[in-house]
Amino acid sequence: MRPLYDLAIVGGGSVGISFLSQFLDAYDPLSDAPRRILLFEPDPRPGPGAAYQKDSRTNLLNIPAENMSARHDDRGHFVAWLRKQPNTLLQHYGIDTIDPKAFLPRALFGAYLRDIYNETLAFARNRQIEVTHVVSRVDRLAMADDGHVMLSVAAGDYSAAYVVLCNGNLASCAFPQLENKPGYFNSPYPVQNLLQAISCDANIGVVGTSLSAVDAIAALAANGHRGRITAMSRNGRLPAVRSPHNVPPVSLQHVSRQALADLAQASNGRLTLDQVETALLNELASFDHNVDLADITGAQGTAREQLDSEVARSLAGARPWQALAAATNPSIDLIWHLLPAMEKRHFHQTLRSLWMARRATFPMRNALTLQSLMHSGQLEVRGGFSDCVYDETDQTFKVTFGADGEIAGNRPETFSFDHLINATSFSVDVARADDPLVRNLIDAGYAQADPFGGFALDFNTGCLRAADNTVMHRISVLGSLACGTYFWTLSMDVNARLAQAQAARIAAAICEASAIASD
Repeated sequence: MRPLYDLAIVGGGSVGISFLSQFLDAYDPLSDAPRRILLFEPDPRPGPGAAYQKDSRTNLLNIPAENMSARHDDRGHFVAWLRKQPNTLLQHYGIDTIDPKAFLPRALFGAYLRDIYNETLAFARNRQIEVTHVVSRVDRLAMADDGHVMLSVAAGDYSAAYVVLCNGNLASCAFPQLENKPGYFNSPYPVQNLLQAISCDANIGVVGTSLSAVDAIAALAANGHRGRITAMSRNGRLPAVRSPHNVPPVSLQHVSRQALADLAQASNGRLTLDQVETALLNELASFDHNVDLADITGAQGTAREQLDSEVARSLAGARPWQALAAATNPSIDLIWHLLPAMEKRHFHQTLRSLWMARRATFPMRNALTLQSLMHSGQLEVRGGFSDCVYDETDQTFKVTFGADGEIAGNRPETFSFDHLINATSFSVDVARADDPLVRNLIDAGYAQADPFGGFALDFNTGCLRAADNTVMHRISVLGSLACGTYFWTLSMDVNARLAQAQAARIAAAICEASAIASD
Protein backbone atom coordinates (compact mmCIF):
# COMPACT_ATOMS: atom_id res chain seq x y z
CA MET A 1 0.00 0.00 0.00
CA ARG A 2 1.40 3.39 -0.96
CA PRO A 3 1.29 6.16 1.65
CA LEU A 4 -1.76 8.35 2.08
CA TYR A 5 -1.93 11.60 0.15
CA ASP A 6 -4.00 14.59 1.17
CA LEU A 7 -5.38 15.29 -2.28
CA ALA A 8 -5.58 13.58 -5.65
CA ILE A 9 -6.41 15.50 -8.82
CA VAL A 10 -7.52 13.29 -11.70
CA GLY A 11 -6.68 15.12 -14.91
CA GLY A 12 -3.94 17.61 -15.65
CA GLY A 13 -5.60 19.70 -18.34
CA SER A 14 -6.77 23.29 -18.03
CA VAL A 15 -9.27 22.70 -15.24
CA GLY A 16 -6.95 20.46 -13.21
CA ILE A 17 -4.11 22.96 -13.41
CA SER A 18 -6.45 25.82 -12.53
CA PHE A 19 -7.59 23.90 -9.47
CA LEU A 20 -4.05 22.94 -8.40
CA SER A 21 -2.75 26.50 -8.69
CA GLN A 22 -5.64 27.93 -6.71
CA PHE A 23 -5.54 25.15 -4.13
CA LEU A 24 -1.95 25.97 -3.25
CA ASP A 25 -2.92 29.62 -2.84
CA ALA A 26 -5.76 28.62 -0.52
CA TYR A 27 -3.60 26.32 1.60
CA ASP A 28 -2.72 27.95 4.94
CA PRO A 29 1.09 28.37 4.92
CA LEU A 30 1.15 28.26 8.75
CA SER A 31 -0.79 25.01 8.93
CA ASP A 32 0.97 21.88 10.12
CA ALA A 33 -1.23 19.78 7.88
CA PRO A 34 0.61 17.23 5.72
CA ARG A 35 1.16 18.47 2.21
CA ARG A 36 1.19 15.66 -0.29
CA ILE A 37 -0.67 15.97 -3.58
CA LEU A 38 -1.14 13.54 -6.45
CA LEU A 39 -1.78 14.62 -10.04
CA PHE A 40 -2.89 11.86 -12.38
CA GLU A 41 -2.31 12.87 -16.00
CA PRO A 42 -1.20 10.48 -18.78
CA ASP A 43 0.48 13.29 -20.72
CA PRO A 44 4.09 13.68 -19.50
CA ARG A 45 3.64 17.46 -19.76
CA PRO A 46 0.52 18.54 -17.88
CA GLY A 47 -1.27 21.75 -18.73
CA PRO A 48 -2.95 21.97 -22.14
CA GLY A 49 -5.08 18.84 -22.05
CA ALA A 50 -7.05 18.01 -25.19
CA ALA A 51 -8.73 21.42 -25.32
CA TYR A 52 -5.53 23.45 -25.72
CA GLN A 53 -3.15 20.91 -27.21
CA LYS A 54 -0.56 21.73 -29.83
CA ASP A 55 -2.47 22.14 -33.07
CA SER A 56 -3.15 24.42 -36.03
CA ARG A 57 -3.02 28.18 -35.45
CA THR A 58 -6.49 28.42 -36.97
CA ASN A 59 -7.94 26.89 -33.79
CA LEU A 60 -8.78 30.13 -32.04
CA LEU A 61 -10.02 30.89 -28.55
CA ASN A 62 -13.66 31.87 -28.79
CA ILE A 63 -13.34 34.64 -26.22
CA PRO A 64 -10.78 37.48 -26.09
CA ALA A 65 -7.41 36.99 -24.42
CA GLU A 66 -8.33 39.48 -21.69
CA ASN A 67 -11.06 37.12 -20.45
CA MET A 68 -8.87 34.01 -20.40
CA SER A 69 -7.12 33.02 -17.20
CA ALA A 70 -6.45 29.94 -15.13
CA ARG A 71 -7.00 32.08 -12.03
CA HIS A 72 -10.38 33.41 -11.02
CA ASP A 73 -8.96 36.29 -8.98
CA ASP A 74 -6.68 37.54 -11.78
CA ARG A 75 -8.54 37.82 -15.06
CA GLY A 76 -5.55 39.47 -16.74
CA HIS A 77 -3.17 36.66 -15.87
CA PHE A 78 -2.92 35.27 -19.41
CA VAL A 79 -2.32 38.69 -20.98
CA ALA A 80 0.33 39.46 -18.34
CA TRP A 81 2.03 36.16 -19.23
CA LEU A 82 1.92 37.07 -22.92
CA ARG A 83 3.72 40.34 -22.24
CA LYS A 84 6.61 38.41 -20.68
CA GLN A 85 7.11 36.03 -23.61
CA PRO A 86 9.92 36.37 -26.16
CA ASN A 87 8.97 37.65 -29.60
CA THR A 88 10.06 34.36 -31.14
CA LEU A 89 7.33 32.49 -29.27
CA LEU A 90 4.64 35.03 -30.17
CA GLN A 91 5.71 35.12 -33.80
CA HIS A 92 5.52 31.32 -33.91
CA TYR A 93 1.79 31.75 -33.25
CA GLY A 94 1.45 34.60 -35.76
CA ILE A 95 1.29 37.39 -33.17
CA ASP A 96 3.00 40.71 -33.89
CA THR A 97 1.42 42.81 -31.15
CA ILE A 98 -0.37 41.83 -27.96
CA ASP A 99 -3.99 42.90 -28.14
CA PRO A 100 -6.02 41.92 -25.04
CA LYS A 101 -9.16 41.86 -27.19
CA ALA A 102 -7.68 39.48 -29.78
CA PHE A 103 -8.81 35.88 -30.30
CA LEU A 104 -5.54 33.98 -30.04
CA PRO A 105 -4.61 30.39 -31.00
CA ARG A 106 -5.80 27.82 -28.49
CA ALA A 107 -2.38 26.17 -28.46
CA LEU A 108 -0.85 29.40 -27.16
CA PHE A 109 -3.15 29.21 -24.16
CA GLY A 110 -1.91 25.63 -23.79
CA ALA A 111 1.68 26.92 -23.61
CA TYR A 112 0.53 29.32 -20.89
CA LEU A 113 -1.03 26.44 -18.95
CA ARG A 114 2.23 24.46 -19.14
CA ASP A 115 4.05 27.43 -17.66
CA ILE A 116 1.40 27.78 -14.93
CA TYR A 117 1.98 24.15 -14.01
CA ASN A 118 5.75 24.57 -13.84
CA GLU A 119 5.41 27.74 -11.76
CA THR A 120 2.98 25.94 -9.48
CA LEU A 121 5.52 23.15 -8.91
CA ALA A 122 8.19 25.71 -8.00
CA PHE A 123 5.76 27.47 -5.65
CA ALA A 124 4.90 24.13 -4.01
CA ARG A 125 8.58 23.27 -3.45
CA ASN A 126 9.19 26.63 -1.79
CA ARG A 127 6.39 25.86 0.65
CA GLN A 128 7.49 22.26 1.27
CA ILE A 129 4.46 20.86 -0.51
CA GLU A 130 5.04 17.62 -2.42
CA VAL A 131 3.31 17.32 -5.79
CA THR A 132 3.67 13.93 -7.45
CA HIS A 133 2.75 13.56 -11.11
CA VAL A 134 1.57 10.03 -11.91
CA VAL A 135 1.79 9.57 -15.68
CA SER A 136 -1.29 7.37 -15.94
CA ARG A 137 -5.05 7.35 -16.17
CA VAL A 138 -7.13 6.39 -13.17
CA ASP A 139 -9.23 3.31 -13.92
CA ARG A 140 -11.08 2.88 -10.65
CA LEU A 141 -12.03 4.56 -7.37
CA ALA A 142 -13.18 2.86 -4.19
CA MET A 143 -14.02 4.08 -0.71
CA ALA A 144 -11.81 2.57 2.00
CA ASP A 145 -13.08 1.63 5.44
CA ASP A 146 -11.25 4.59 6.96
CA GLY A 147 -13.18 7.01 4.75
CA HIS A 148 -10.35 7.72 2.35
CA VAL A 149 -10.46 7.14 -1.39
CA MET A 150 -8.49 4.43 -3.14
CA LEU A 151 -7.36 5.20 -6.68
CA SER A 152 -6.28 2.39 -8.99
CA VAL A 153 -3.96 2.78 -11.98
CA ALA A 154 -2.16 0.20 -14.07
CA ALA A 155 0.89 0.30 -11.81
CA GLY A 156 -0.92 -0.02 -8.48
CA ASP A 157 -3.10 1.73 -5.91
CA TYR A 158 -2.95 5.09 -4.14
CA SER A 159 -4.88 6.49 -1.21
CA ALA A 160 -6.02 10.08 -0.77
CA ALA A 161 -8.20 12.01 1.65
CA TYR A 162 -9.88 14.01 -1.13
CA VAL A 163 -10.25 13.47 -4.86
CA VAL A 164 -11.13 16.09 -7.48
CA LEU A 165 -12.15 14.75 -10.88
CA CYS A 166 -11.01 17.02 -13.71
CA ASN A 167 -10.86 14.22 -16.23
CA GLY A 168 -11.97 16.21 -19.27
CA ASN A 169 -14.38 15.48 -22.07
CA LEU A 170 -15.85 12.12 -23.00
CA ALA A 171 -15.55 10.97 -26.59
CA SER A 172 -18.62 11.51 -28.73
CA CYS A 173 -20.90 8.50 -28.96
CA ALA A 174 -23.15 10.02 -31.62
CA PHE A 175 -22.26 7.54 -34.39
CA PRO A 176 -21.16 4.19 -32.94
CA GLN A 177 -21.91 2.52 -36.29
CA LEU A 178 -19.07 4.48 -37.88
CA GLU A 179 -16.34 3.67 -35.38
CA ASN A 180 -13.17 2.38 -37.07
CA LYS A 181 -14.52 3.01 -40.57
CA PRO A 182 -11.79 4.32 -42.90
CA GLY A 183 -12.16 8.04 -43.47
CA TYR A 184 -14.25 8.65 -40.33
CA PHE A 185 -13.06 11.04 -37.60
CA ASN A 186 -14.95 10.90 -34.33
CA SER A 187 -13.60 14.33 -33.42
CA PRO A 188 -12.05 17.18 -35.40
CA TYR A 189 -9.23 17.43 -32.87
CA PRO A 190 -6.38 17.69 -33.27
CA VAL A 191 -7.16 19.20 -36.65
CA GLN A 192 -3.60 18.40 -37.73
CA ASN A 193 -4.73 14.79 -37.98
CA LEU A 194 -7.36 15.82 -40.52
CA LEU A 195 -4.83 17.71 -42.61
CA GLN A 196 -2.45 14.76 -42.70
CA ALA A 197 -5.08 12.15 -43.54
CA ILE A 198 -7.38 13.94 -45.98
CA SER A 199 -6.56 14.63 -49.62
CA CYS A 200 -6.97 18.28 -50.64
CA ASP A 201 -9.43 17.22 -53.35
CA ALA A 202 -11.63 15.03 -51.15
CA ASN A 203 -15.35 15.62 -50.76
CA ILE A 204 -15.81 16.14 -47.02
CA GLY A 205 -18.86 15.97 -44.81
CA VAL A 206 -18.78 17.68 -41.41
CA VAL A 207 -21.58 16.63 -39.07
CA GLY A 208 -22.27 19.61 -36.84
CA THR A 209 -22.39 23.34 -37.45
CA SER A 210 -21.11 24.61 -34.11
CA LEU A 211 -17.69 25.82 -32.99
CA SER A 212 -15.98 22.46 -33.54
CA ALA A 213 -17.18 22.44 -37.15
CA VAL A 214 -15.86 25.97 -37.63
CA ASP A 215 -12.44 24.87 -36.37
CA ALA A 216 -12.34 21.93 -38.78
CA ILE A 217 -13.40 24.00 -41.79
CA ALA A 218 -10.99 26.86 -41.01
CA ALA A 219 -8.08 24.42 -40.68
CA LEU A 220 -8.92 22.71 -43.97
CA ALA A 221 -9.14 26.06 -45.73
CA ALA A 222 -5.80 27.24 -44.33
CA ASN A 223 -4.26 23.99 -45.56
CA GLY A 224 -5.39 24.72 -49.13
CA HIS A 225 -8.25 22.25 -49.34
CA ARG A 226 -9.79 22.32 -52.83
CA GLY A 227 -12.62 19.81 -52.55
CA ARG A 228 -16.17 20.51 -51.48
CA ILE A 229 -17.05 20.76 -47.80
CA THR A 230 -20.58 20.28 -46.51
CA ALA A 231 -21.35 21.14 -42.89
CA MET A 232 -24.67 19.78 -41.70
CA SER A 233 -26.87 19.61 -38.66
CA ARG A 234 -30.56 19.37 -37.90
CA ASN A 235 -31.03 23.13 -37.75
CA GLY A 236 -28.24 24.17 -40.13
CA ARG A 237 -27.30 27.18 -37.98
CA LEU A 238 -23.76 28.44 -37.63
CA PRO A 239 -22.82 30.16 -34.37
CA ALA A 240 -23.21 33.90 -34.01
CA VAL A 241 -20.20 35.99 -34.97
CA ARG A 242 -18.74 37.91 -32.07
CA SER A 243 -18.43 41.64 -32.63
CA PRO A 244 -14.91 42.99 -32.01
CA HIS A 245 -16.51 46.23 -30.77
CA ASN A 246 -18.33 44.78 -27.73
CA VAL A 247 -17.93 46.58 -24.40
CA PRO A 248 -18.96 44.74 -21.21
CA PRO A 249 -21.57 46.39 -18.97
CA VAL A 250 -20.10 48.26 -16.02
CA SER A 251 -22.31 46.44 -13.53
CA LEU A 252 -25.34 44.17 -13.45
CA GLN A 253 -28.56 45.13 -11.70
CA HIS A 254 -31.04 42.45 -12.72
CA VAL A 255 -28.96 39.30 -13.28
CA SER A 256 -26.29 39.59 -10.61
CA ARG A 257 -26.17 36.66 -8.19
CA GLN A 258 -27.78 38.74 -5.46
CA ALA A 259 -30.55 40.05 -7.71
CA LEU A 260 -31.34 36.54 -8.90
CA ALA A 261 -31.34 35.16 -5.35
CA ASP A 262 -33.72 37.93 -4.28
CA LEU A 263 -35.98 37.26 -7.26
CA ALA A 264 -36.09 33.55 -6.45
CA GLN A 265 -36.76 34.21 -2.78
CA ALA A 266 -39.85 36.17 -3.77
CA SER A 267 -40.96 33.23 -5.94
CA ASN A 268 -40.86 30.32 -3.48
CA GLY A 269 -37.15 29.81 -4.00
CA ARG A 270 -37.34 29.07 -7.72
CA LEU A 271 -37.16 30.88 -11.04
CA THR A 272 -38.96 30.35 -14.31
CA LEU A 273 -37.53 30.76 -17.79
CA ASP A 274 -39.94 33.66 -18.31
CA GLN A 275 -38.54 35.41 -15.23
CA VAL A 276 -34.99 34.86 -16.44
CA GLU A 277 -35.88 36.21 -19.89
CA THR A 278 -37.49 39.30 -18.35
CA ALA A 279 -34.48 39.92 -16.11
CA LEU A 280 -32.11 39.61 -19.06
CA LEU A 281 -34.15 41.99 -21.24
CA ASN A 282 -34.40 44.49 -18.39
CA GLU A 283 -30.64 44.28 -17.93
CA LEU A 284 -30.05 44.76 -21.62
CA ALA A 285 -32.41 47.76 -21.75
CA SER A 286 -30.53 49.39 -18.87
CA PHE A 287 -27.44 49.92 -21.04
CA ASP A 288 -28.86 49.51 -24.55
CA HIS A 289 -31.96 51.62 -25.07
CA ASN A 290 -32.53 50.23 -28.56
CA VAL A 291 -32.91 46.52 -27.86
CA ASP A 292 -32.94 44.65 -31.17
CA LEU A 293 -34.73 41.35 -30.61
CA ALA A 294 -34.17 40.30 -34.21
CA ASP A 295 -30.42 40.62 -33.72
CA ILE A 296 -30.60 38.48 -30.58
CA THR A 297 -32.43 35.60 -32.28
CA GLY A 298 -30.50 35.92 -35.56
CA ALA A 299 -31.32 36.62 -39.18
CA GLN A 300 -33.58 34.39 -41.24
CA GLY A 301 -32.82 32.98 -44.68
CA THR A 302 -30.21 30.57 -45.98
CA ALA A 303 -27.06 29.76 -44.01
CA ARG A 304 -25.10 31.99 -46.38
CA GLU A 305 -27.52 34.89 -45.85
CA GLN A 306 -27.40 34.38 -42.10
CA LEU A 307 -23.60 34.44 -42.05
CA ASP A 308 -23.52 37.54 -44.27
CA SER A 309 -25.84 39.26 -41.82
CA GLU A 310 -23.76 38.16 -38.82
CA VAL A 311 -20.52 39.44 -40.33
CA ALA A 312 -22.08 42.76 -41.37
CA ARG A 313 -23.66 43.36 -37.95
CA SER A 314 -20.46 42.51 -36.07
CA LEU A 315 -18.29 44.68 -38.31
CA ALA A 316 -20.70 47.60 -38.03
CA GLY A 317 -20.47 48.02 -34.26
CA ALA A 318 -21.06 46.60 -30.80
CA ARG A 319 -23.77 44.02 -30.17
CA PRO A 320 -24.80 44.69 -26.55
CA TRP A 321 -26.63 41.39 -26.15
CA GLN A 322 -23.37 39.53 -26.74
CA ALA A 323 -21.62 41.59 -24.09
CA LEU A 324 -24.46 40.90 -21.66
CA ALA A 325 -24.40 37.17 -22.37
CA ALA A 326 -20.69 37.05 -21.56
CA ALA A 327 -21.25 39.15 -18.43
CA THR A 328 -23.71 36.59 -17.03
CA ASN A 329 -21.00 33.96 -16.60
CA PRO A 330 -20.56 34.80 -12.88
CA SER A 331 -24.23 33.98 -12.26
CA ILE A 332 -25.15 31.44 -14.93
CA ASP A 333 -24.69 28.44 -12.64
CA LEU A 334 -27.07 30.00 -10.09
CA ILE A 335 -29.68 30.68 -12.77
CA TRP A 336 -29.57 27.02 -13.79
CA HIS A 337 -29.70 25.87 -10.16
CA LEU A 338 -32.77 27.96 -9.43
CA LEU A 339 -34.75 26.57 -12.38
CA PRO A 340 -36.98 23.58 -11.47
CA ALA A 341 -36.52 20.36 -13.42
CA MET A 342 -39.58 21.05 -15.58
CA GLU A 343 -38.12 24.37 -16.75
CA LYS A 344 -34.74 22.76 -17.43
CA ARG A 345 -36.39 20.06 -19.53
CA HIS A 346 -38.29 22.70 -21.49
CA PHE A 347 -35.04 24.56 -22.14
CA HIS A 348 -33.26 21.44 -23.40
CA GLN A 349 -36.17 20.40 -25.60
CA THR A 350 -37.02 23.73 -27.20
CA LEU A 351 -34.35 26.38 -26.56
CA ARG A 352 -30.94 24.78 -26.16
CA SER A 353 -30.17 24.55 -29.87
CA LEU A 354 -30.87 28.26 -30.39
CA TRP A 355 -29.00 29.17 -27.19
CA MET A 356 -25.88 27.32 -28.29
CA ALA A 357 -25.93 28.88 -31.76
CA ARG A 358 -26.26 32.40 -30.33
CA ARG A 359 -24.30 32.21 -27.08
CA ALA A 360 -21.24 30.25 -28.28
CA THR A 361 -19.93 32.92 -30.65
CA PHE A 362 -16.94 32.62 -32.95
CA PRO A 363 -14.33 35.23 -33.94
CA MET A 364 -14.42 37.41 -37.03
CA ARG A 365 -11.26 35.91 -38.55
CA ASN A 366 -12.81 32.48 -38.94
CA ALA A 367 -16.18 33.96 -39.89
CA LEU A 368 -14.58 35.70 -42.87
CA THR A 369 -12.92 32.44 -43.88
CA LEU A 370 -16.24 30.58 -43.89
CA GLN A 371 -17.96 33.46 -45.66
CA SER A 372 -15.40 33.35 -48.47
CA LEU A 373 -15.80 29.58 -48.84
CA MET A 374 -19.58 29.88 -48.98
CA HIS A 375 -19.49 32.65 -51.57
CA SER A 376 -17.15 30.64 -53.77
CA GLY A 377 -19.46 27.64 -53.55
CA GLN A 378 -16.84 25.41 -51.94
CA LEU A 379 -18.66 25.29 -48.59
CA GLU A 380 -22.32 24.50 -48.07
CA VAL A 381 -24.08 24.56 -44.72
CA ARG A 382 -27.23 22.45 -44.64
CA GLY A 383 -30.03 21.77 -42.20
CA GLY A 384 -32.24 18.71 -42.08
CA PHE A 385 -29.51 16.19 -41.24
CA SER A 386 -31.11 12.84 -40.46
CA ASP A 387 -28.68 9.92 -40.50
CA CYS A 388 -25.43 8.60 -41.91
CA VAL A 389 -24.10 5.14 -42.78
CA TYR A 390 -20.92 3.76 -44.28
CA ASP A 391 -21.26 2.11 -47.68
CA GLU A 392 -18.81 -0.79 -47.83
CA THR A 393 -19.27 -1.11 -51.59
CA ASP A 394 -17.79 2.21 -52.65
CA GLN A 395 -16.27 3.09 -49.24
CA THR A 396 -18.13 6.36 -48.90
CA PHE A 397 -20.37 7.85 -46.24
CA LYS A 398 -24.02 8.16 -47.17
CA VAL A 399 -25.80 11.01 -45.39
CA THR A 400 -29.56 11.40 -45.48
CA PHE A 401 -31.29 14.77 -45.23
CA GLY A 402 -34.94 15.58 -44.70
CA ALA A 403 -36.19 12.15 -43.67
CA ASP A 404 -38.61 13.86 -41.27
CA GLY A 405 -39.75 16.41 -43.79
CA GLU A 406 -42.20 14.38 -45.88
CA ILE A 407 -45.13 15.89 -44.00
CA ALA A 408 -44.13 19.20 -45.55
CA GLY A 409 -43.87 17.56 -48.96
CA ASN A 410 -40.09 17.13 -48.94
CA ARG A 411 -38.48 13.89 -50.00
CA PRO A 412 -35.35 12.61 -48.26
CA GLU A 413 -32.08 13.29 -50.08
CA THR A 414 -28.88 11.26 -49.80
CA PHE A 415 -25.36 12.54 -50.45
CA SER A 416 -22.01 10.74 -50.50
CA PHE A 417 -18.75 11.88 -48.88
CA ASP A 418 -15.21 10.56 -49.01
CA HIS A 419 -14.59 11.53 -45.38
CA LEU A 420 -16.90 12.28 -42.49
CA ILE A 421 -15.88 14.44 -39.53
CA ASN A 422 -17.98 14.24 -36.38
CA ALA A 423 -18.10 17.80 -35.05
CA THR A 424 -21.16 17.32 -32.83
CA SER A 425 -19.00 18.00 -29.77
CA PHE A 426 -17.99 15.71 -26.94
CA SER A 427 -20.39 13.57 -24.92
CA VAL A 428 -21.63 14.36 -21.41
CA ASP A 429 -23.73 11.21 -21.21
CA VAL A 430 -22.03 9.33 -18.37
CA ALA A 431 -24.66 6.59 -18.45
CA ARG A 432 -23.50 5.55 -21.94
CA ALA A 433 -19.81 6.26 -21.51
CA ASP A 434 -17.24 3.50 -21.97
CA ASP A 435 -14.57 5.42 -20.03
CA PRO A 436 -13.34 2.95 -17.36
CA LEU A 437 -13.38 5.42 -14.46
CA VAL A 438 -16.79 6.83 -15.33
CA ARG A 439 -18.21 3.32 -15.69
CA ASN A 440 -16.66 2.31 -12.36
CA LEU A 441 -18.21 5.26 -10.52
CA ILE A 442 -21.67 4.56 -11.93
CA ASP A 443 -21.51 0.78 -11.52
CA ALA A 444 -20.17 0.98 -7.95
CA GLY A 445 -22.97 3.34 -6.95
CA TYR A 446 -20.61 6.19 -6.06
CA ALA A 447 -22.19 8.38 -8.75
CA GLN A 448 -25.33 8.79 -10.80
CA ALA A 449 -26.06 10.49 -14.10
CA ASP A 450 -27.56 13.95 -14.05
CA PRO A 451 -30.55 14.10 -16.42
CA PHE A 452 -29.08 17.23 -17.98
CA GLY A 453 -25.58 15.87 -18.52
CA GLY A 454 -22.55 14.73 -16.58
CA PHE A 455 -22.67 13.52 -12.99
CA ALA A 456 -25.31 14.54 -10.48
CA LEU A 457 -23.56 16.81 -7.98
CA ASP A 458 -24.27 18.71 -4.79
CA PHE A 459 -24.55 22.33 -5.94
CA ASN A 460 -22.83 23.85 -2.92
CA THR A 461 -19.74 21.63 -2.96
CA GLY A 462 -19.50 20.03 -6.41
CA CYS A 463 -19.36 16.61 -4.75
CA LEU A 464 -20.80 13.48 -6.33
CA ARG A 465 -24.28 12.33 -5.44
CA ALA A 466 -24.22 8.58 -4.98
CA ALA A 467 -26.86 6.24 -6.39
CA ASP A 468 -28.79 6.54 -3.10
CA ASN A 469 -28.51 10.35 -3.39
CA THR A 470 -26.12 10.76 -0.45
CA VAL A 471 -23.30 13.26 -1.00
CA MET A 472 -19.82 11.78 -1.47
CA HIS A 473 -17.98 14.52 0.43
CA ARG A 474 -14.55 13.15 -0.49
CA ILE A 475 -15.05 13.19 -4.29
CA SER A 476 -15.87 16.32 -6.29
CA VAL A 477 -16.05 17.13 -10.00
CA LEU A 478 -15.00 20.06 -12.19
CA GLY A 479 -15.24 20.66 -15.94
CA SER A 480 -17.57 19.29 -18.59
CA LEU A 481 -18.93 16.46 -16.44
CA ALA A 482 -20.27 19.05 -14.00
CA CYS A 483 -22.52 20.60 -16.66
CA GLY A 484 -25.80 19.16 -15.36
CA THR A 485 -25.28 21.05 -12.10
CA TYR A 486 -23.50 24.23 -13.25
CA PHE A 487 -24.63 24.34 -16.91
CA TRP A 488 -22.04 26.55 -18.65
CA THR A 489 -18.87 24.57 -17.96
CA LEU A 490 -17.57 25.22 -21.48
CA SER A 491 -16.04 28.51 -20.38
CA MET A 492 -12.61 28.79 -18.76
CA ASP A 493 -13.67 31.68 -16.54
CA VAL A 494 -16.61 29.70 -15.13
CA ASN A 495 -14.41 26.65 -14.52
CA ALA A 496 -11.70 28.78 -12.85
CA ARG A 497 -14.31 30.29 -10.52
CA LEU A 498 -15.74 26.90 -9.59
CA ALA A 499 -12.20 25.53 -9.15
CA GLN A 500 -11.30 28.34 -6.77
CA ALA A 501 -14.37 27.65 -4.63
CA GLN A 502 -13.58 23.94 -4.42
CA ALA A 503 -9.92 24.67 -3.73
CA ALA A 504 -10.78 26.91 -0.79
CA ARG A 505 -13.23 24.38 0.66
CA ILE A 506 -10.91 21.37 0.41
CA ALA A 507 -7.82 23.24 1.65
CA ALA A 508 -9.77 24.42 4.70
CA ALA A 509 -11.05 20.89 5.38
CA ILE A 510 -7.55 19.38 5.21
CA CYS A 511 -6.10 22.03 7.53
CA GLU A 512 -9.00 21.64 9.97
CA ALA A 513 -8.63 17.85 10.05
CA SER A 514 -4.93 18.21 10.74
CA ALA A 515 -5.54 20.66 13.57
CA ILE A 516 -8.07 18.31 15.19
CA ALA A 517 -5.70 15.36 14.87
CA SER A 518 -2.85 17.26 16.53
CA ASP A 519 -4.91 18.35 19.57
